[in-house]
Amino acid sequence: MAGDHGTEYSNPVVVDNTLVFGNQSVGLISVYPALNQQRWTLPITHGVVSELAVDQGNVFFGGGDGFLYSVNLENGRVNWKYEVRNPIVSKPTVYKGRLFVTSSDDTIYAFDANTGKWLWHYRRRTAPAAKILGASSPWVDGNEVLAGLSDGFLVALSIEEGQLKWEKRIHPPGKFNDVNAHPVVENGIVYIPSYDGALYALKRQGGDTIWRFDAGGSKEVVLDDQKIFLPSSDGSVYALQKSNAKVLWKFDLDRGTPTQLVMTDKYIIVGSSYQYLYVIDKQTGKGLYRFDAGYGSGFSGSPAFDSATQRVYILSGAGNLYSFALRKAPHKVYSHGVTDPYLF
Repeated sequence: MAGDHGTEYSNPVVVDNTLVFGNQSVGLISVYPALNQQRWTLPITHGVVSELAVDQGNVFFGGGDGFLYSVNLENGRVNWKYEVRNPIVSKPTVYKGRLFVTSSDDTIYAFDANTGKWLWHYRRRTAPAAKILGASSPWVDGNEVLAGLSDGFLVALSIEEGQLKWEKRIHPPGKFNDVNAHPVVENGIVYIPSYDGALYALKRQGGDTIWRFDAGGSKEVVLDDQKIFLPSSDGSVYALQKSNAKVLWKFDLDRGTPTQLVMTDKYIIVGSSYQYLYVIDKQTGKGLYRFDAGYGSGFSGSPAFDSATQRVYILSGAGNLYSFALRKAPHKVYSHGVTDPYLF
């Protein structure tokens, strides 16, 4: 179904007692969430079209005007901007004073995070093909930068010059080859899915396959001690055994695809591109809560969880910023016998 769902790419970010988020109609907005008061606004032509990254009092993101921005969180003033021409970029990655970002035309950039000076770029020459909207946020590990590309490859580049060190095809040529997820590295293993392919565990050096699980995705996986949690493009959330990808549980969304997952000690919080926000029991995969944002007003950007206030924030496709208080789910029974519609 095309054209009946709005899309907002930004994610809310909580910094001390403030919250910053972007949308496509206004630009970048800072609010005091406890007071529900606006702090400042930075108008941007065609708004904000990437997720936000925050580092050292600055927020980094891609604008719909084709520029990559660095903005001061305190006052909303632009520190610097760089024209990448392609407006769709990944969530930026900041590491030791450098900023890395991937554009949807398969170019990986490195900048000085403080000045916006261009350091290098790696451009992939790929044949025109159908693509999923978005790009892989780079992961920095040691002296290499890892990122996925729309031709189905994961690449490792040198952090200093951007030279290709190794590459690994993790999606065979097909309908949608995109590797848009953020790679996750732990104990010498890279975990990354392709969109309509599979989740892979690869050796960090060289990219040899350790195992694969036949469910793809465009969002990064979340790891804990023994488990991997995968928000899959097949419309499900999986909990897998980290060592061998054995399915521990599976939660099916009503419709649509999941956002990035937010984890608390007991819960998984996830939005659907269709219309719902869900809270899932982390151990069992049981659905505990479901909020209806309205048909055609699902969620695309990642939720944010503020552990200090036990609040969840998420931006809907219709451009509404929601705040939820985490609480124990009540079991209401009304006089006419209808239970709480937000509970399963």
